[in-house]
Amino acid sequence: MALLASSPPPAALAQQTIVPAPPLARDFSDITTAAAAAKLVRKHLLVRIHFFPTEFGGPNTRPNIGYVTPEAAASHALLIKMLAAYIERGRLDHLEIVPEYRGSGIVPIRIRMTATHSRSSERYERAIEVWDCGLCPPLDPLPDPDAEGDLTV
Repeated sequence: MALLASSPPPAALAQQTIVPAPPLARDFSDITTAAAAAKLVRKHLLVRIHFFPTEFGGPNTRPNIGYVTPEAAASHALLIKMLAAYIERGRLDHLEIVPEYRGSGIVPIRIRMTATHSRSSERYERAIEVWDCGLCPPLDPLPDPDAEGDLTV
């Protein structure tokens, strides 16, 4: 009886708002072939990208081609655009891009980018979350490339 007495009245239950839990990030570790990834590209669940951009001299070869979520592709394009401004001004001359995978899957969990200059201390590191990019915070922008001084982020 004590349990029934402590329950809210039915009218109070009708006024409560139920908030659904956020969706779980998709696990792409079962995508192990380019053909399987291409099916998800046709369904607009994945996008084909060049990890190291061809506009920066990246090759159009299989090791440089990857499949990521549309949100991660947008973050990748934005980061490349930001880095291009530094490269045009001669402030960066080395870019390392490392996709991280789980198991034998070909869709990376994340893409880590490190941009540096061989004669300065400028160094910028960013990680693009691929599997749960829809839930991740926006990509942290790089500082203004025209700013004076030695910035390390």
